[in-house]
Amino acid sequence: MTLKSVVRARAGSRHCHSGRNCFAVVTATTAMLASLVVLASPAAASPGAWSISPTPNAVSPQNNHLTSVSCASSSFCVAAGYYSNGTADQNLLLAWNGSSWSLNSAASLSTSASQNNHLTGVSCASASFCVAAGYYSNGTVDQNLLLAWNGSTWSRNSAASLSTSASQNNHLTGVSCASASFCVAAGYYSNGTVDQNLLLTWNGSSWSRNSAASLSTSASQNNHLTGVSCDYLSYCVAAGYYNNGTADQNLLLTWNGSTWSLNSAASVSTSSSQDNHIAGASCVFASFCVAAGTYYNGTVFQTAVLSYASPPTQRGYWFVASDGGIFSYGDAKFFGSMGGKHLNAPIVGMAATPDGKGYWFVASDGGIFSYGDAKFYGSMGGKHLNAPIVGVAPA
Repeated sequence: MTLKSVVRARAGSRHCHSGRNCFAVVTATTAMLASLVVLASPAAASPGAWSISPTPNAVSPQNNHLTSVSCASSSFCVAAGYYSNGTADQNLLLAWNGSSWSLNSAASLSTSASQNNHLTGVSCASASFCVAAGYYSNGTVDQNLLLAWNGSTWSRNSAASLSTSASQNNHLTGVSCASASFCVAAGYYSNGTVDQNLLLTWNGSSWSRNSAASLSTSASQNNHLTGVSCDYLSYCVAAGYYNNGTADQNLLLTWNGSTWSLNSAASVSTSSSQDNHIAGASCVFASFCVAAGTYYNGTVFQTAVLSYASPPTQRGYWFVASDGGIFSYGDAKFFGSMGGKHLNAPIVGMAATPDGKGYWFVASDGGIFSYGDAKFYGSMGGKHLNAPIVGVAPA
């Protein structure tokens, strides 16, 4: 079997949630390629062990490929890819409900039953918001493809309008959503001579194309973005490779909340005369990132991992008011509040999730309000209490 790629990013080929459930996309290289997802869970196997989780195929005996997976929780994951209908490749989406995988009718979201559609990445900010990215053929060239999940259905976005040209190739290779109001899709497009960097941004209501070509190393040499990871609205890393005229070199772009900049990733390529390819990147806060890929040692390709670590430059905290209003400071992010909404009882406490990407409020009547990646597990709201609730703590 061939492991396609491994990254922690929400838009990666492997995704773990809270250190409990991990999924990795694998393609079996047999006469009939089958889609498989590997599951690691203390409930399903011994702690730390990986095992095969049965997954459905769209069509048998036709090729089925999963290229990416993202989990919003241990009970909600989406795996994306493509399958062959005997004529062309079509969109493929599988959903995990905490116990089994099911097949989604993603083919209905393909642009044409006779033209190729390839999903290359997926990212879920929550169980009610996911984005799948890739490309499709318009009969002449490939164009951008974006699908959106709203908690109940998938829909196709008019991403072709974000392609740089209807007569030149546009390929989205990965996507990462920090929240339902901020996503970045990365890839590359052809300027008619070579490929250049491509970045699209979601602001909560629409997608826009970023002037990523200005971040390409050369207008006459290939630049390919292969993946992106956004930890917050103010920090993303897009990774890939570019050609220096002799060989491919590592490529890294960084988002600081307002602009993208070109990183000197070539300095961490193993050789300026041998190929270096970053396949994807993952960031846990702005102080720690890992990029993974391959490099050529003159004889064969070898694994390559780049890492970035620095002391956090900021700390932060939240205040919560009795009406559920939130005030965030430092690098603490705002994920929502109950300010201006009706409460049966005042808020008396809050707790943050371990990764700082969500929080819970608790009211004096035991009502719970969850935001970001904080999950709702139950509450005492509407039930009899001998005394009011005074606080909440995460397990």
